[in-house]
Amino acid sequence: MKTIRWILVAALALGLAGSASAAAKATLTSTNNTIAGPGTVTIAAGGTERIFLHSGGASDVCVTVVNTGKLPVDISFTGASAPTGEVPAGGSEAVCADDVTQIDLSCTEEQTCTAQWRVDDN
Repeated sequence: MKTIRWILVAALALGLAGSASAAAKATLTSTNNTIAGPGTVTIAAGGTERIFLHSGGASDVCVTVVNTGKLPVDISFTGASAPTGEVPAGGSEAVCADDVTQIDLSCTEEQTCTAQWRVDDN
């Protein structure tokens, strides 16, 4: 239930920000639930960047990614559940999962990808 609520909240927040992002790049800010980030990342062509590692166990988290580049950015979770997502060029996506140990962003294209990210407690 918490996961669905966060997906809806993130989708609404990103949807409302969508019209403003046409004029300027979105900038993620911290919330009361933020446990990592916000940050920016440049991912080498064909590369992966780890943006979250919970070395002492697992957490129920949501990641929000804003693609600031011109190529898709892939999201992958490691843990009890392993959802994935793909953020299109210029788009945004929020993905939530339970018992997460790490989150990676990947660029499968032959050019560099860029994105902003934030991890929130779920």
